[in-house]
Amino acid sequence: MRKNGHSLLEFAIAVSVFALLLAVALDKLGFYQQAGEQASVQAIQINLRAALAGQVMTLQARGRESELALLAGANPVLWLERPPAGYAGEQSAAQAAGLAPGSWYFDPVLRLLVYVRNKQETGLNNAAGNVCFRVELQRLPKKIANAESMPVQQTGLELKEVNDCRTPPLSAATRR
Repeated sequence: MRKNGHSLLEFAIAVSVFALLLAVALDKLGFYQQAGEQASVQAIQINLRAALAGQVMTLQARGRESELALLAGANPVLWLERPPAGYAGEQSAAQAAGLAPGSWYFDPVLRLLVYVRNKQETGLNNAAGNVCFRVELQRLPKKIANAESMPVQQTGLELKEVNDCRTPPLSAATRR
């Protein structure tokens, strides 16, 4: 029978087991934080696409389809009832350099809606860095192969995820 308590070896084993459990817990915590961030961005993306569809339908219902092209490059946050949490407004990339992870901003020069995230690699966009979206005009081809009739709608708009957040939008001359 020991009167002194635990030995140094027993203490070292207990500390090692605790450290191992802590490492596993922190790894899982990081995974769940990334998954939560991804779910949040996807939910806002869905809301932005619904707001864009609402704008398109409003113009179509009023017979103003010719104005659809004006929505290309617009700030889609303006169409939401409430901006997303952490929305910092319209800012250039240089002005937004100090924004905290989890913030959103619209770059009026590049015409991009940008989500600032941690600089670690995540499942969002499959790379480290910000996630960017742009409202782009989509034109259907004049003639669709194997089509008996022309499509009803020649143009459309979509909220497109942009891989390079430093790329300016295509000009009207380049799009043709």
